[in-house]
Amino acid sequence: MTNESAEKYKAQSIHYLDNAFNYVEAGDPEKAGEFLWGSMAEALKAVAASRGIKLAAHWEITEFAKELAKELGNKSIFDAYGHASYLRSNFYEAGLSMEEINIYAEDIRKAVGELLSLIEGATPDRQEGEKWNV
Repeated sequence: MTNESAEKYKAQSIHYLDNAFNYVEAGDPEKAGEFLWGSMAEALKAVAASRGIKLAAHWEITEFAKELAKELGNKSIFDAYGHASYLRSNFYEAGLSMEEINIYAEDIRKAVGELLSLIEGATPDRQEGEKWNV
């Protein structure tokens, strides 16, 4: 894996995060949850790629998230990953409310920011309610 791959995943994570919050604002829990999952997964792939690791299967992403959280001593990363994975299921089952999406959305946003900050180079700076800038 190259830094180019890491940057590609990073850009996709930011794009998905923007879309997630657009769908949060629009009140669409299925789309918001799917994009929150996508942002988290791509952020983890970006960190892995920056370390020369390729993640493809869902279980590989899960294991990487668990190991990275242990390495960093930051359980919130794995917790946010679990929340994102849970929200992903809502795309197929369509049963969560916007209230439930909102409970997890900010934690996922923070975890994505922490993950992207692990990659060399400029990391986008975003305050709550602002768009990410690539």
